[in-house]
Amino acid sequence: MLFLRRKNGRKIIGKLVLVGVLAIMGNLLGCKSNDSGKSKEQVLSDKELRVAGNEIAIGVDPTIYPAADYLLNMCAGEVLFKVDPKGVIRPYLAKEAKQLDDYTWQINLRPEAKFWSGDPVTAQAVINSLHRSQQLDLKANPHVADITFTPEGTYVIKAVTKTPNLDVPMNLSNSQLLIHNTNPKYTYKDVATADYTGMYKIAEFKPAERMIFIRNENHWGEKPHIPKILHEQVSDSDARVMAALSGRYHVVMDIPQTACNRFTKTSPSHVVLVPGAQTQTIYLNSQKPSLQDYRVRQALGWAMDRDELILMGMEGKSEPVTTWLGSHPAFASVKKAFFDQCDIKKANKLLDEAGWKMSSDGYRYKDGKKLQFLLRTFRNDQALGETLQMQWKRIGVDVAVQHGDYGVITTARKTGDWDGSIEAWGTYGNITSLLKAQYAPNGAGNYGGYKDVKISELLEELDKTTDRKAKKQLAEKIAVYMAEQSPALYICPRPQISAVHNSLEGFVPHFRQYENVVNNKLRIKV
Repeated sequence: MLFLRRKNGRKIIGKLVLVGVLAIMGNLLGCKSNDSGKSKEQVLSDKELRVAGNEIAIGVDPTIYPAADYLLNMCAGEVLFKVDPKGVIRPYLAKEAKQLDDYTWQINLRPEAKFWSGDPVTAQAVINSLHRSQQLDLKANPHVADITFTPEGTYVIKAVTKTPNLDVPMNLSNSQLLIHNTNPKYTYKDVATADYTGMYKIAEFKPAERMIFIRNENHWGEKPHIPKILHEQVSDSDARVMAALSGRYHVVMDIPQTACNRFTKTSPSHVVLVPGAQTQTIYLNSQKPSLQDYRVRQALGWAMDRDELILMGMEGKSEPVTTWLGSHPAFASVKKAFFDQCDIKKANKLLDEAGWKMSSDGYRYKDGKKLQFLLRTFRNDQALGETLQMQWKRIGVDVAVQHGDYGVITTARKTGDWDGSIEAWGTYGNITSLLKAQYAPNGAGNYGGYKDVKISELLEELDKTTDRKAKKQLAEKIAVYMAEQSPALYICPRPQISAVHNSLEGFVPHFRQYENVVNNKLRIKV
């Protein structure tokens, strides 16, 4: 793969703004020099792992996204099974799983496992946790909706599936299925009312600021070497880069692609880049009148120059895909299906046919209304949004880009105040469950509320198909069909980039890095 980089690399910042940023960062990073030329804050302890990211868990309830991801990432919570860096599902909180017949699995739990409170992790406790996640979390629901769980003993669960040969361990490896104590006294409104199983416990939590974790001495597994974790939120991408370059943290997540070349051999940290099985997606609000017409949605897709998007928005550190499954290695055949090139002529023709006529001001109008588009971005995707703004202007669409945190996007979806938003969903896992989440009428990832009789029929057929080859072919058919209908548009796999301090040993690169930063082998050299 050829990686390209913008000539200038970074945006120009006004002098006054730059001075302000540097002043703030000076206070944040503690830039008072000692005799060695290093700040005191840059001398890291081997007793505390310091982690920074774009955001931290917004609460301690695993059913409210994205709390489960971050609790799993810090090893405060656990799922029954977990995928390793090679993509193999391994037992985690569960001890083992056995498939007894086409519809039945037996899951054996670890008798020694306990919640933080000391309560045993029994079969009934696990089932109660899975049921709570299913009922309260739309992201968790597709992974357990077709499985019936019953206790077969104190530490044995029987799982019966609606369809044959469903890969139950893979479904239960989803991060939204974090096992938690559902005893009524644990309401998950705050730290005092949360009870998990992880090897670290939450000691302090300040929303949108920091979380502190301490080692769980009663954990069932091998104890971690590092007794304490500090996880801080650093929302500004430039501030995260400066924090990593200063050596203030052992791990800084969500490093923007544009900053990779700033990490040199003499930097205190180095970059770890892993291609993620996640598709960078522009979700469209198909409830908006202008976007109800598939020709308008297709026009936006044909007007996208994905090579330019990756170059300008991601420093060239990815490759184009045009279907949602395109980021999954097993579905390379549909990586560039349908939208095989940028075609401005075709995009303009579609908009003309849909009744949106170009005016002398360079924008399109229909019945006196301008074709306007509000695109919301978060994390490191602002440059992608601005590049799309430029590309869609070429076909007469007036695009406004609003950048903020993820909470702003979720609020906008509830109120309907959006036309499009950029987000990446993981494509690794049970294909049926994942495609249902994206395209079923009530799917957790069907943000725009798109409904289509044909896709409902195809998903139902996929649900009933047991032959693996036939299932794969049907999934590919769904991917291509949905690219044609364009309720969402696809850009590329999202690379996961972290800055890791050179003193940290045992860090494991993972295509699900967002839930695999901390492990019990980590050590800090002093």
